[in-house]
Amino acid sequence: MSDTLFDKLKSYAGGGTYPMHMPGHKRNTSLLGNELPYGIDITEITDFDDLHNAHGVIDGIQRRLAHFYGAKKSFLLVNGSTCGIMAAVVSLCSFGDKIIAARNCHKSVYKAIELYGLTPVWLYPDTDIRTGICGAITAQSVEEAIKNDPDAKMVIVTSPTYEGIISDIRAISKVCGKYSVPLLCDMAHGAHLPLFEGYDSAFGADIEVTSLHKTLPCLTQTSCANIRSDSIDCGRFASALGMFESSSPSYVLMASADRCAELIVSKGKELAEAHMKRIESFEKSVVGMTKLRLLRCKGSDRSRIVIDCADTNICGAELFALLRDKYSIECEMASARYIAAITSICDTDEGVARFAKALCDTDAALVYRHADDIPVSERAETVLTAYNAVRGKKRFEDTDRSVGAVCGEYIWAYPPGIPIAVPGERITQNTVRLIKHMRNSGLNVISESKDKITVIDI
Repeated sequence: MSDTLFDKLKSYAGGGTYPMHMPGHKRNTSLLGNELPYGIDITEITDFDDLHNAHGVIDGIQRRLAHFYGAKKSFLLVNGSTCGIMAAVVSLCSFGDKIIAARNCHKSVYKAIELYGLTPVWLYPDTDIRTGICGAITAQSVEEAIKNDPDAKMVIVTSPTYEGIISDIRAISKVCGKYSVPLLCDMAHGAHLPLFEGYDSAFGADIEVTSLHKTLPCLTQTSCANIRSDSIDCGRFASALGMFESSSPSYVLMASADRCAELIVSKGKELAEAHMKRIESFEKSVVGMTKLRLLRCKGSDRSRIVIDCADTNICGAELFALLRDKYSIECEMASARYIAAITSICDTDEGVARFAKALCDTDAALVYRHADDIPVSERAETVLTAYNAVRGKKRFEDTDRSVGAVCGEYIWAYPPGIPIAVPGERITQNTVRLIKHMRNSGLNVISESKDKITVIDI
């Protein structure tokens, strides 16, 4: 077998593995066709518009997206949601400013904070000590933070989260508007929500950045930034976007966004209704599980399937691997105590039913074991800004001996890419426990060393 990426992809596509993960198109060529991409891979030529100064066909895509999301203006993104999030932060802040952000933000927020030398005031969501899943950010906590730090230039919240937890963005937006503080919502995992009923409170931020490719039929890297408020300077946002987005955007990616926009406008509601029936059938199929649990939080995204394996004899990484190796089902992510699967309007009845049966068969073979509480993130002391910390004098320290030192690196489990430790923060005993717990659970913990932590001498 050839070792080229193309041959590996081709082999995988024909291998029978069902994708319970992004991208949202689920490789469903019977629905979407298979015309992409070589014959239409071009650059900015006559009559094909310019993403960075759109007035023609690309502007038409953006207008359709704005209509779909109820935005005043939408910016099509081809560097993923990451470039939109970083552009939003840079467009609203000056170097050294203070911002208020949810601690469970994606690493792109942390990188923007580092890049601009910002001082974060963290909002810590309640965390389930059984699974480690972060809850919603409340409007009350946001208002308290703004009152305590009235000089903050913006608020950043992630909703939905990787696990489908949705905060009341409409209520948070009212609080932010009351104090004239712009609200950025990282909606990377919520591109599909307008198709489904019951999620009106998920919208309303001044800027919402959403990944089309995660849950809608779009190629990987396609996203959009939706501007909802007149308080946002679109020209300044576009200028900041130019720092982070390629000056040679892929027309193949933009064509997939065009097709996506066309499909969700013409058939989106019909496909969403069929998918909700699919989800309801799945929920009924797994109701008899006695060890594994389908997690359903009030107001959460029903299309995101989170399976709790805390009270079993296997961890999330083992359940993830079992589904892949025994049942040829590839899920989106594994955490210590659960797995997450992404479904979309492009799923098939057979694929989702296959997933349900695999879970039920697995559940029947598992042994019940009561779960102890696990370490979760706690408030950390910020000693240096991340900007200064990454430029400090660093050295490796044994993980167990690092308590009390100032962290010199980001440490996170990927996915979802939420940092456990951040440059400039003091390492606590709880930080060490959390890192070791994740490593021992077989998770993909990203750090500069497998058994040490980078610290800073100050």
